[in-house]
Amino acid sequence: MAKKRPAQARRQTPQRRTRPAAAKPVNRKAAEEEAEARRPEAVAAVGGEDSLPAPAEPPAGGVDDGAVAAEWQKAAEAVALFKQAAERVDETRQALERSTEEAAERLAAIEKDAQELAAERDLVQKRSGELDEREKRLVEEERELVAARERAKETALAEARKALESTRREVETRQRELAEEHARTRAALGADLEMQRRELAERTEKLTEERARLREFEVELNARDEDLADARALLSERVEHAVAAAVERAELRSRELEQRCRALQDHTADMEKERDERNRVDRAFGHRPPDEVLKELQDLRTEISALRLQRQVPEDVTERLARLQEAESGWREERAVLLADNERLQRQLTGHQITALELERLKVTKEAMEASVGAYRVRVQELHQDIQSLTARKEGESPFPECRAMDAQHNEKRDDLLGQVPQLDSFVYWLRNYVAQQYRMFYAEEDLILFLGGLAASRLHLLQGISGIGKTQLPIVFAKALQAETALVPVSADWRTPQDLVGYFNAFERRFYESPFTQALYQAGCPAYVDRPFFVVLDEMNLSHPEQYFSEVLYQIGQTRKPDGAPPSLELMTTEVQPAPRGLVDGRKLVIPPNVWFIGTANHDETTVAFADKTYDRSHVLELPARPQRFEPDPVPPLPAPPSLGALEAAFERARRTHAQAAQSVFAFLDGDLRDRLFRDFRISSGSRTMKYLEAFVPVVCAAGGGQGQAADHAFATRVLRKLRGRFEIPFDLIQGLRDDLPGLWAPFGTVPHRSLERLDEEIHLRRGV
Repeated sequence: MAKKRPAQARRQTPQRRTRPAAAKPVNRKAAEEEAEARRPEAVAAVGGEDSLPAPAEPPAGGVDDGAVAAEWQKAAEAVALFKQAAERVDETRQALERSTEEAAERLAAIEKDAQELAAERDLVQKRSGELDEREKRLVEEERELVAARERAKETALAEARKALESTRREVETRQRELAEEHARTRAALGADLEMQRRELAERTEKLTEERARLREFEVELNARDEDLADARALLSERVEHAVAAAVERAELRSRELEQRCRALQDHTADMEKERDERNRVDRAFGHRPPDEVLKELQDLRTEISALRLQRQVPEDVTERLARLQEAESGWREERAVLLADNERLQRQLTGHQITALELERLKVTKEAMEASVGAYRVRVQELHQDIQSLTARKEGESPFPECRAMDAQHNEKRDDLLGQVPQLDSFVYWLRNYVAQQYRMFYAEEDLILFLGGLAASRLHLLQGISGIGKTQLPIVFAKALQAETALVPVSADWRTPQDLVGYFNAFERRFYESPFTQALYQAGCPAYVDRPFFVVLDEMNLSHPEQYFSEVLYQIGQTRKPDGAPPSLELMTTEVQPAPRGLVDGRKLVIPPNVWFIGTANHDETTVAFADKTYDRSHVLELPARPQRFEPDPVPPLPAPPSLGALEAAFERARRTHAQAAQSVFAFLDGDLRDRLFRDFRISSGSRTMKYLEAFVPVVCAAGGGQGQAADHAFATRVLRKLRGRFEIPFDLIQGLRDDLPGLWAPFGTVPHRSLERLDEEIHLRRGV
């Protein structure tokens, strides 16, 4: 919107053009600041205090009323011009709020208008020389006009300030709303980010498990390929022997058939002689059929009978009749013999024909088998050559390539290990916050105290609970916080023997297939790791029976030293094979290093099996809660260096010395009247392993911030009450009575045995069918 010019100026100056404003968003605060800075320029553009000519002395001849009215109109126009300029400032400020470009263009327009107004002011001042006389007459009126202008300017500025203040309050309100919206958006994004982190952690864990399963499947495929190669070699050998035996049997059969053929040929010659004799007799009877000869004989007998009746038979006829009767008997006998011989010869002839066909077929089979035997002999010879070449190549290679490589990779010890760890209660506080801070894994303080106590009490841990609550991650993040090492070993459902866990030796390739478990144990014993804690995590440990595939390890970790003073070890092979890695004892035994803890995770569903009592007795059991409680961690720094194994064991030893009496008190409590009641009502007892377990477990729990009641509750629930599982012959009222009396029994400790009560509640619910 263009400003109005004074009347004289409009008549003498051309009309100026109004520039269009752009609609581009700007920063509101910046627009306000720029508008406030431009305000003096806008005021100056309309002339400010000096925009009108200086008042002159009134003329001596008096004042004309018409002239005063005209001059008053001019002054009113100047006041209106000032108001319009103030409105332009407001419009300029509002335009600046809408877009940066609009503000820039409007400010440029204001500057241009200010220049034009300055030119107009100069023109007015020039014209003021011509109007001096008239202005002298208007001194008083001019003063009043100046006062009015000042008042109008002050009013306009006050209104502008009010509008600016209102706009500033709106901007501040909007800024607060934006800040709140930003905070809400940031919180929502933080929640989404946390959810994505958890999903990423779960996906990473699944990928790790899948990768482990793929490695396991690859090992299994390699093993199957090797078994198939061995089976093929054995099959080739068996086929060769079978073919040789078949060829030999065929040759014997062939010789036997040849002998039978010669015998049949001799018999055929004899039969031909008998046939010739029969033909001779047949010719003697005139080639008449036997029936005709018999009929003739019958007629002769009839005739003889008639002649005897007449008693006039001549002697020659009687003799002839006797001869004929004898001939008849001979013919009959000969006929029977010939018929039998004919039938026998027919059968023999059929047999000879079949035998000849079999002989021909056997000859063809013999030739084919001889050709196959020749091919197999060539293949066997080639395989022998391959075996010799493979054996020659493998002579200088180690049967343990991965372990042999570790001898060079992990041969140097670290000299920056911490010789001391903080007090165990401070250590638990630091560990809980550091794990939550760095890995977003949230564990209760009680669970970390019990986990730390278990490290002092047993080399085997069983972490139980539902899937997805961080069982596998607990030892992993614990090791990362201590800058220690872990190895994840996924357990397969088809493991049955220790070879499935540690691997096996392939004599054909002269190579030992080192499983991830074997590689982890060997790595833990290398100089670079032997002075630091090392955790072997057996994921889904009860997918198969640990008492089968883990039996040798269970036996070895149950004893710290063998009778001969040697450390516990696993026998990988029965004989030594060179060149062997340096860490193997006698080239065939794998030592279980003292810095290793075995951490097994376990779910209890239809796909898993139950642990045996001997596994529970040798382990520390910890059941994690189904829903971990999230919290805001306190910021804590990482450890300056990884603590050594000796530092951790020294902390455990200090706890044993400091809280030895606590262990005695807990054992006396569990071994007193409570033990008698358990044996009387449930036939449950505890042995020497429980005492040994409590001596190491209870002091560390107390030193880490727990108490005797907490330690006794955990030991009672995991080592005693677990033996009630599946004992449905125990009366319900005995279990209910123990559950009712248990809080009173724990009164001396000043705590409530929550874990033991939960275990008894589970047994009660099972018996109620809930």
